[in-house]
Amino acid sequence: MKRSTVVTLSACVAVAASATLGPLGATVLAHPAKRHGGVPVQIRIEGTGSTLLKETSLVAVARRIDPDGKPGDVCEGDTAAAALQEATHGHWTAGAYYSGLGYSVEGILSETHAFNSPYFWSFWIDGHSSSTGICGAKLKAGEHLLFFPQCSKQSATECPQGLFEPAVLELTGPRTAHAGQTISLSVHSLANATGKSTPAAGVTVSAGGSSAKTDSGGHAKLRLARAGRYEVLANGPGAVRDELTVSVHG
Repeated sequence: MKRSTVVTLSACVAVAASATLGPLGATVLAHPAKRHGGVPVQIRIEGTGSTLLKETSLVAVARRIDPDGKPGDVCEGDTAAAALQEATHGHWTAGAYYSGLGYSVEGILSETHAFNSPYFWSFWIDGHSSSTGICGAKLKAGEHLLFFPQCSKQSATECPQGLFEPAVLELTGPRTAHAGQTISLSVHSLANATGKSTPAAGVTVSAGGSSAKTDSGGHAKLRLARAGRYEVLANGPGAVRDELTVSVHG
């Protein structure tokens, strides 16, 4: 994951979630446009209580996405909508179409946040809230896309899972290690409105039954005792989690 404005895509993806165009899980109509090499990106989708899609590398092929069937209401090209379509195999639900912003998002995979829900889907690109909607976000090679639900502070009493304009955690560390080795990890907190990065203290990092808390500088160490593939998780109260895959060799 890497890097989102409160009135930017948060507004586009969520405020706009006013017209359900089908049950969650129904495939959004998408037709590949002229095929070409596509755009390689990474995408991760977080839910209120768990990760819905771990960080996944894919090549987003240009598509024409038209959930409501109206001639003017289409997403076209190598967009974030094309990446979402590819990553979920069409299992996302579009809301209303807004001129200049495109389609909002109501549901992704197993989680729905419709118009009357206090939660809405926020969308970040490279550690900052996107300044446009998923139809208008033209992809660039190597970008990291992140979708997650958040709740405005005005709706705080209606959001049992919290996530009130949450910061987004960014976990970094080695991708490989040797069994028994202690690895050094770093966690930063990206501010919801600006994406400004600061060290995240008191965040729990865990993997393989071991856990530690970050110090004032956002640093922590974990010992990975056995060979295998570990998902290191960074989790902090009121923040969007992050994870890192580490391959441990014997």
